[in-house]
Amino acid sequence: MIKGRTARRIAAGTIAAATLAGAGVAAASHRAQTTQQAVATFAAASVSGAHSSSCTSTDGVYQDTSATYTGTASSTDGHLNGPVTFKVRSILNTTTQLGWVSGEVRFQGIWVDVDGALAGGNVVGLMHGTDHHADAQLMASFSAAFTPGAGFSSGQVGTGSAGNAGVLFSQGSCSQSRHYSATAVFGVNLDTHEVVPPVSGLHAGADGSLTFDVSRDTSGNISGGTAVFYVNYGFPGAVTLTGLTVNQGNKGANGPAVIDAGIGTIVDSDGGGNVTKVVTGVSASVINAVLANPHGYYMTLATTANPGGALRDQLEAPHRH
Repeated sequence: MIKGRTARRIAAGTIAAATLAGAGVAAASHRAQTTQQAVATFAAASVSGAHSSSCTSTDGVYQDTSATYTGTASSTDGHLNGPVTFKVRSILNTTTQLGWVSGEVRFQGIWVDVDGALAGGNVVGLMHGTDHHADAQLMASFSAAFTPGAGFSSGQVGTGSAGNAGVLFSQGSCSQSRHYSATAVFGVNLDTHEVVPPVSGLHAGADGSLTFDVSRDTSGNISGGTAVFYVNYGFPGAVTLTGLTVNQGNKGANGPAVIDAGIGTIVDSDGGGNVTKVVTGVSASVINAVLANPHGYYMTLATTANPGGALRDQLEAPHRH
């Protein structure tokens, strides 16, 4: 198995495929030198040990993923038939859908290096190397559908009609994306003065929290989540609550609701109590937007007397757990 390469070249186009068994050692081993075509199909869609990070450059967001992908290859050649394992690193510009894959692949009887260019969800490249235990060398084109989260499918070695792919990469700075843990908690202290316009003559208030419990895909990106509203309120007398929402809007401005707690109508005869609501299925786009700019969102509690909002607080940066 070849290790420690100082450079890798990504092949663009169709590359002739051949397996050389015992090349150049016929005199020493009394084995005839042979060359035969190397052809296989494969899929490796079982993903394990995935580690991913992202950063932003001038031309888009880059996703850097290292993972192991396992599956099965089918070939008439025993070296290439049976279990297949890719241990690769992929760099993908998620904006342009261009990038590359580099690492190692193990077939039933041979470990070799793999390099490929990524374009539009497909990888095209070269498998190359020597397995001294199998006394064989492999030099073969390959192509497959590939995404970092789902692995390889419809793979072909030494055959197929996949379009050419080539990338030109320039090394440079790439700012790391902010990465929040699974839970983000926003503390809130709602009052009448934050409402636009302010509510006069009402001595009331509320405190509590808004919690995001997020889920992530195999690449570490937020795929959705749950919002938990927890509010302790106090009014001077009987009150009917009609709404509890997170709205988009800067301080001093009103905006549309992006998350609705769905409290319906709550009639409270003494004006003091607690509201706890769990909202499932909050979209990744809303969660990412609030996490990226919490100051651009606010929580508001509405009543029958003040349907546009009786109490309000602008969100601040969350605590992370």
